[in-house]
Amino acid sequence: MRKIFLFTLTFILLSISGFPQPLSPSSRVSLLICAPGDEIYSYFGHAAIRVTDPLYEKDIVFHYGAFSFEAPHFIWRFAKGETDYEIAVQRMSSFMKEFNEEKRKVIEYELLLTPAERESLYEALVENYKPENRVYRYSHFEDNCATRLRDQIEKAVGGKVKYDTSGDKRMSFRDMIDLYVQDNSWSGFGIKLALGLPTDKITTFSQKMFLPDYLGDDLSKAVVVRDKVPSPSTGVDMPNVNGNLVIRDGVSSPLTGAAVVIFDAPAFVHTFSLSSPAVVISLFFFAVLALTLLERKKRQRFVWLDVTVFLIFGVAGLILYFTTFISVMPSTKWNLNLIWACPLLFLLGILWIFPAMRPKLNWYVRLTSVLLILFLISMYFLPQTFHWLVVPLCLILLMRTGTLISYNTLTATR
Repeated sequence: MRKIFLFTLTFILLSISGFPQPLSPSSRVSLLICAPGDEIYSYFGHAAIRVTDPLYEKDIVFHYGAFSFEAPHFIWRFAKGETDYEIAVQRMSSFMKEFNEEKRKVIEYELLLTPAERESLYEALVENYKPENRVYRYSHFEDNCATRLRDQIEKAVGGKVKYDTSGDKRMSFRDMIDLYVQDNSWSGFGIKLALGLPTDKITTFSQKMFLPDYLGDDLSKAVVVRDKVPSPSTGVDMPNVNGNLVIRDGVSSPLTGAAVVIFDAPAFVHTFSLSSPAVVISLFFFAVLALTLLERKKRQRFVWLDVTVFLIFGVAGLILYFTTFISVMPSTKWNLNLIWACPLLFLLGILWIFPAMRPKLNWYVRLTSVLLILFLISMYFLPQTFHWLVVPLCLILLMRTGTLISYNTLTATR
């Protein structure tokens, strides 16, 4: 979920041959949870695994969030949802540099694993980093930097992780997205418009861990029940590397230690902006309203205004059509915003320039008005949740189609 420019001096990727194995008894493995940032790729934060081994002077970080803007056809593939991510390995100092510069908080949870479990997790990450294994098809909800770490940790302990689900809340994917994506940015507004019906699906406890914050919180409350833990001394009990936890056969033990803030910074706050969607769309609404009233007062037709409105809504419809039917991202399918942002409005805007075409298109103007009215009446009962700015947008379009209908009706009665 964060930008990494691969193979640069800033972010040094280590080769497999640089990984001494096995880990020493003094090694530690921990989970890093990084706070969200201001860029679209960092809205939801980031997660990583840190491996430290004093014997080998090792302090490295594995994370599944590497991608390159320089990859062939990156923008096109990103828009289609065909983005390939990679697991990357960095020195801890290099990994922390970006978060220090962007003032993004980083929390560390030590994973209280047995030596065998630490070794298993480490080997799995090293195996994933091999060139033939490191690339994967990124999916924001199902397969990302957080879910991959959860899966690797669960495998390392043999799937014996038990989560505390007592505080689990009923939330949809859209509800969770709304916690991180602000309304007063165009990227955030675009994300919320592009998400379709699948995003309103209620999440399971496990699915919520696609967000790094939830991953860290859930793992910190989880426990592990080990059937058998061999110990060189007794064969029954074994302390963790800090010596403050005794693991016993068949007894639940914490999966992580307490949260440790290794870099503190205030949460990022999106400030008010005059160029925010709420301001721009509100100004657009009142401008169209004022021009519509002026048009009626002067008894003139502002054809340019109709063309402008139809083209703007048509462009929005074309973008939503692409994300719904061309993109392979499951979360953007079946988007009911296409009811009001119809791609055909773009064609209507072009044809409306020609006077001879307008009478032939009156049926479509009436149809659009009917659909807008029905949508506004029923939108709160539909299975998809809509951004509140959809209401003024619909009213803008309804103002113009309604004006055209009344004008045509008045002309026909004369």
